[in-house]
Amino acid sequence: MRLLLLRLCYKLNPQRLPCLRVTVLREIPDDPGLRDQWNALAAQVHRPQVFYTYEWARAVQIALSDSLHPLLLLAHDEREQLVGVAALATSTDKTVSFLCATTGDYCDFLARAADASSFVQQTLQTLRQQGHRDIVLTNFPEDSPAFAALHSAASHSGFRLFARTAYLCAQVELASFERDSAGKLKLPRQKMVRRCLKAMAEAGPVATIHQSAWEQVGPALPEFFRAHVARFLYTARISNLVRPERRQFLLELTRLLSVPGCLCFSRINAGARTVSWNYGFKFAGSWFWYQPTFVNDLEKYSPGFVLLSKLIEEAAVTPSLSAVDMGLGAEGYKERFANASRRTMYVTLHRSLLRHWKQIARDRVAAAITASPWLEKSTRALIEKLNALSLRWKQSGIAATAVWALQRAVRALWSREEVFFFEAASGEVSATPQYQLQPITYEVLAEAAIQYHDDPQTLASLLRSAARLRSSSAQGYALVDGTGRILHLAWVAPFAGFFLAELQHTLDCSDPARVMLFDCWTPVSQRGHGYYAETIQRVARLQRGQDKRPWIFSAATNTQSLSGILKDGFPLQYSLVRRTRFGWHSIGRSSVPRSSSTTEVADQP
Repeated sequence: MRLLLLRLCYKLNPQRLPCLRVTVLREIPDDPGLRDQWNALAAQVHRPQVFYTYEWARAVQIALSDSLHPLLLLAHDEREQLVGVAALATSTDKTVSFLCATTGDYCDFLARAADASSFVQQTLQTLRQQGHRDIVLTNFPEDSPAFAALHSAASHSGFRLFARTAYLCAQVELASFERDSAGKLKLPRQKMVRRCLKAMAEAGPVATIHQSAWEQVGPALPEFFRAHVARFLYTARISNLVRPERRQFLLELTRLLSVPGCLCFSRINAGARTVSWNYGFKFAGSWFWYQPTFVNDLEKYSPGFVLLSKLIEEAAVTPSLSAVDMGLGAEGYKERFANASRRTMYVTLHRSLLRHWKQIARDRVAAAITASPWLEKSTRALIEKLNALSLRWKQSGIAATAVWALQRAVRALWSREEVFFFEAASGEVSATPQYQLQPITYEVLAEAAIQYHDDPQTLASLLRSAARLRSSSAQGYALVDGTGRILHLAWVAPFAGFFLAELQHTLDCSDPARVMLFDCWTPVSQRGHGYYAETIQRVARLQRGQDKRPWIFSAATNTQSLSGILKDGFPLQYSLVRRTRFGWHSIGRSSVPRSSSTTEVADQP
């Protein structure tokens, strides 16, 4: 019977491709037999990668199950041997993607070169039979036999294909790297590397450490996570490691890959302190530079560059290694080492002609925008405003958003905006003993980003804080409870020269002791517990102890803030009023009676 079916399959196959039996699963089963066959096949594909392994797919499924729905296609030949694996996932709108698209630097259909065409075609036919109309394949290697077979397979399966370059992955081919007369690699900026190592050695002996066992790597990952988040904040970005599922993914991956021993967690230690990390892999002759980071305060010593340099040096004297793959990303430091590259593609397949042409048009417009730095910056700013408007729409509704937009339009022509100023009163204030006031550091901001990863407003506040910390323009403080949870953030800067964004006005003051409390922020989930009052009282007391005169301000429209400031020992001193009349602006000072109540202050005309 099986022979008859195979003959029928060949008759119906116009290309005379091998007919494979495709099995569809909705999960990656915990099956040692499948694991062994899968990994044996992954080792036979064109340029094997750790991202193609069974362990990688399992780690993704375990950690990201809330957002990804696995769709696994397994192909067996007439001898029941596994000859094809397509680890895919579906979204709510039935769009199909690679399961490891958001975690793997390379994604591919796993099949030997001889089986690639047949497997790709039967995969697309199976997806079509299941009703999937849209497929998005990212990080697809251009030199893969499966990618080469995709055009023909898409045409025969009724899909319209569009492909563009996604990334050029920088690589170091060790055999062709320039060497000196002693056979040692001539790596770039080695004098700088030696100077940096000498400077870091002042804190203690410098050592490069590589580990692969779960017992060694697992306990070190929390510190790595915080350092990665802190580094991203320093560069005005939010690391994907703020999200618990991404950290869980690396924990699961560590646990699974430590068994075959292909994990390589690298660190540079200066004394007892780790200054740079790389969460990477040694697999199929390549050492992978996957997720590196380093501490911010030693940036001048280039600890990340130094670690990569040491890693390449060690790879060059390891017989089993032929390359160092630096993966996705066009960071400049990679180009200093790279002597080769590998192109990955972004591929879309659509059944609908309209969706196909929309994809092409979207790509052409994006390419035109990114060609102009000014246009790209303007477009990003516009997108941010539209996203903020969309968020307001979802939170407040259409009617409230329309009223808000109309009010803004009116205020641009005719408005009166007032800001009240308060000075902290002298005297002791009560403080809750279970809270502590800590100076804001990148480590504090990183911890806050991890704690409030799902609070976009707080993440925006943390990015502002990181930029301020980098410029050293102000001093920040965080209110922290006994468990380490960040409850409130507040900043202090000199009063003179302080820019008041609410009035678009720079303050002037002849008293150098006067300082301003500003950008006081309570995460949304922590509001209503008095943390704002607790923090400004503590900061004010700290500033008075340094012979400073702390002030604070609030917009007249923020009645809740006004009420809290007055109750917390900050008497009202005066206000500034900005008047707008058909585009003309004026700033004036208004004295407010010290006996004014909270209600009277909030109701000032």
